Amino acid sequence: MRFSLHFLTTILLGSGVLAAAPSTWAQESAEPGETVGADTKVEAADVAQQSEKEKVYVVEEQGRKTLRATFARKEDNPVDQWAFVQKTQGRGLNKRAESRMLYLYRRWPNSVEAPLAARGRADSLFKRKKWKEAFTAYQYLIDNYAGQMADYDSALQRQFEIAFKIMNRKRLRWIFGGYRAPEYAVDYFESVIRNGPQWARAPEAQFMIGKCQQDAKEYELAITAYGVLGYRYPDSAYAEEAAWRQIQCLARLRKEYPSSPEILDRKLVATTVFLSTYPRSTHRDAIIQMRNELYEIKAGRVFDEAAFYAKVPKEPEAAIIYYQKMMEEYPKSELVPYAEERVAELKAILALPIQARRPEAPRSRPLPFTNGGQNVEG
Repeated sequence: MRFSLHFLTTILLGSGVLAAAPSTWAQESAEPGETVGADTKVEAADVAQQSEKEKVYVVEEQGRKTLRATFARKEDNPVDQWAFVQKTQGRGLNKRAESRMLYLYRRWPNSVEAPLAARGRADSLFKRKKWKEAFTAYQYLIDNYAGQMADYDSALQRQFEIAFKIMNRKRLRWIFGGYRAPEYAVDYFESVIRNGPQWARAPEAQFMIGKCQQDAKEYELAITAYGVLGYRYPDSAYAEEAAWRQIQCLARLRKEYPSSPEILDRKLVATTVFLSTYPRSTHRDAIIQMRNELYEIKAGRVFDEAAFYAKVPKEPEAAIIYYQKMMEEYPKSELVPYAEERVAELKAILALPIQARRPEAPRSRPLPFTNGGQNVEG
């Protein structure tokens, strides 16, 4: 008698053969000394929870495969692969050694030889002056093997040197000797600072960021970068020079926007902070002279406001107020004698009768009415 699959399944379920399977599994998986009765219930949620607890984190040791790596010679374990790399380097085949080191730390990222291969490849690229590739290789080394590196600071030093070379690199030399683009190095210096914020040369890297922006004539960005240096590393050897360069950038902005009172005030504040922070600086005399010029400029603005009100009819009192304000706020200004003279003249005018203060202008003779194209002058 032939039974269908559906019919056979129905019979097994009805007889309890399939229903007993979970209990049998539970009995087999029970710890020694534990008893599992026939009424034990093993639900799917319990099985999933138990599997989650027993899950072990396993890193799959398999990296990205390329066409070259597919046909290149490979060893079966990281020890033999590292020995193969060293043998290749001994023969002077640096580019091949780099590809074999790349395969090693991608194929066996958790091996003892992986950080050695990552560092060796970065150093090889640096020696071959592949600056951007070398910087990326050092960054990979820092991101993945920072705790297994023998000399962390040396990797930061190499990254700093690469950023410095990119900053001073000349592009398109065949066109009038080439040109520099220092702003391209900003991201590299920022990466160095992120990798080692407390590194000995981190303040210098921050200073270089400001210098790159200043050389690129991005003065506002340079001011911000120099300000970050003074805030993060106030005791560094570059803090004073950064504060001085802030003032220089503000001076350049003053030339571009001479009518901006906001830039004038920022420059005055920057010079005040500089003198209070570095009273014995070699830039002290230059800053004092700069402040004297700013002093006269601000005094001149108040003097011009007073002169404006002096020319407006019925406003001599307002002109006197502004002249007196200028003399009180800027008593050492060269304009003080002129302001005193103008105040005396205005007070003399106010002492006159009202009719004498504002003599009426002679009335102009009205033109006669004409018809058509008649000659008015005739």
